[in-house]
Amino acid sequence: MSDENQAIVVLPSQPGRFRNKSTEVSAIRRGEDGAADYVPHVTPGDIRLIVTVAGQQKRHGERNSLLIKLLFDGALRCSEAIGLRPCDLVRDGNGWVVSIMGKGSKPGKVAISASLAAEIQSYCYRLKLLEVARVFPISRSQCFRVVCNAFDQAGVRRPTKNKDRVGAVHVLRHSGAIERLRQTGNPKALQDQLRHKSAQMTLRYLKTVSTDESLKIQQQVDFRW
Repeated sequence: MSDENQAIVVLPSQPGRFRNKSTEVSAIRRGEDGAADYVPHVTPGDIRLIVTVAGQQKRHGERNSLLIKLLFDGALRCSEAIGLRPCDLVRDGNGWVVSIMGKGSKPGKVAISASLAAEIQSYCYRLKLLEVARVFPISRSQCFRVVCNAFDQAGVRRPTKNKDRVGAVHVLRHSGAIERLRQTGNPKALQDQLRHKSAQMTLRYLKTVSTDESLKIQQQVDFRW
């Protein structure tokens, strides 16, 4: 087997360093060789490492770490994340919702974690941002640089469109979607979060979740006989 075809894994004790092993494989690959419906993604552990490294940058560290968190947490596209304004962040009876302008200039709403909402609000308050000002006033190309630099500095292999069919920014959306599916076990809720027109698109994420992870989800069901 050539080096290109060998699986890549992150050592639990040394995030960002890789080794070859058949039983543990990096998520940044197609689940089976040539599997068209596999969704490339990175682990939450890698995301935390990337966020930490981004936050340590002397210039715009907090902003960059919040941007990466938002892309992952909300499973957002680049344009949706950098378009965020303080007024777009709203709390309803169940939690926090972000109003976004989605693909094709279609408005939508997505959920984000309460802890991230609090961080973003605190950041906006300290910077005295106007309600209609952009939280992340950067371009798409700047967003790409921020994310790619964070991947590289964290030592986490970033995906490429040639090899993985997805770039480093969009893989954060994939990764957040996979983790949301793992935690909720609800493909319909994920479809709404991602704003997919077709359920077939969302089923790709369901197929990507491993058999063991699917079993863990189902083990949470208790009919309470």
